[in-house]
Amino acid sequence: MIHLTTTGARTGRPHRVPLGDLDIDGRLVVVASAMGSPKHPAWYHNIRRNPLVTVETAAETFEAMAALPPDRDALFAAVAEREPGFAAYQARTTRILPVVELHRLDHGRRMGDWLVQVHDWLRAELRDLRAGETRRLSAKCSGFCAALTRHHTGEGGAIFPMLAARFPALAPALAKLEEEHGVVAQLQEEIQRLADGETDPVRLRAEFDRLASALDAHFAYEERTIVTALNALAPAPD
Repeated sequence: MIHLTTTGARTGRPHRVPLGDLDIDGRLVVVASAMGSPKHPAWYHNIRRNPLVTVETAAETFEAMAALPPDRDALFAAVAEREPGFAAYQARTTRILPVVELHRLDHGRRMGDWLVQVHDWLRAELRDLRAGETRRLSAKCSGFCAALTRHHTGEGGAIFPMLAARFPALAPALAKLEEEHGVVAQLQEEIQRLADGETDPVRLRAEFDRLASALDAHFAYEERTIVTALNALAPAPD
């Protein structure tokens, strides 16, 4: 048994409940069974709004992120094999009993920390470009824009879908980040057009300053909204 403390979706107040937990191949799992009730338990609605939770075991208390695993069916089969009572709960109701995986937050270097490091590198490149001479800007910004495009393509193609599948509460933030990617891409296209023409350095400088301002805001918002979730899911790449 554990105690799980969530944040109330409506009230914003702490909501502490006892739950049966299982260790499935090293993964800490709980099931929103409500003993086969036709409605999901309140704590499940809470984690869909705010996935940051506190877990209390007999030995320790720690923070975690409550995620909806992509292999729910396989996990539930393993749960039911270990504890047949959950299969009985599923038989009592037409709703699919959600399986929730609790990812412990630790202090090692994690994926979210790596994302911040990438942002910091891009910020430093931006500072160097903005501090340089305008006549050299066109030659340098092409490489920066290529690196930025690779970064955003990786986020949109892999990181954002992974987070959306596991943390429904992040959907509005991820949609906003995708929209900002589109704005940044348009600015990059205009910068590349001006850089290729090399006919209007003042306009090029102004557009690059717009890009820098948009990226400053974008990076800050992204770090506020998804770094904790990324840290919960995976270690940083080598």
